[in-house]
Amino acid sequence: MSVIEKTTEIPTGTYVIDPTHSSASFAIRHAAAKFRGGFDQIEVRLESADGEVSLVGSVKVESIDIDDENIRPHLLSPEFFDAERAPEVKFSSTAIEAEGDELVIRGELAIAGTTHEVEARGHVTGPVPVPGGGSKLGLELSTEIDRTDYGFDWNMELPDGSAILGDEVELVVNLELDQEDA
Repeated sequence: MSVIEKTTEIPTGTYVIDPTHSSASFAIRHAAAKFRGGFDQIEVRLESADGEVSLVGSVKVESIDIDDENIRPHLLSPEFFDAERAPEVKFSSTAIEAEGDELVIRGELAIAGTTHEVEARGHVTGPVPVPGGGSKLGLELSTEIDRTDYGFDWNMELPDGSAILGDEVELVVNLELDQEDA
């Protein structure tokens, strides 16, 4: 069995998400450990032609997936994602390039009605031919954002005076993309 190498090169073509084999997740410090969650409804489109590459994607905020459903309404409220006013988290690339052995994607990330420039780093895997024709491409990216930059200011003081939530949020996307027919 051969191993597919990770790379920074994006092949020519248009690739759309395979939602069954993709994920978008987040992690933040809560008290003494990491609180993790993700989103079940993800849309992504990667286009590469004539030296131009673009990546656009979104997640439906209502599709938030966490282990404790009692916390879900709080995360959907205006203190966090404000799902009623801003039903999607959106990303649109402004630059995609190789930097050493990493793929670097810069773009605008919009959460809860606020947009900031972010930089994500990762790798491309493939393209890999699949049974029945066509090919798949893997894209693994991660970045960190400060939640307060997006208006997520809610916090609670612990007995020792520290905050229950950290400000740094790790965002990770692991995408399997299907090549569209030309």
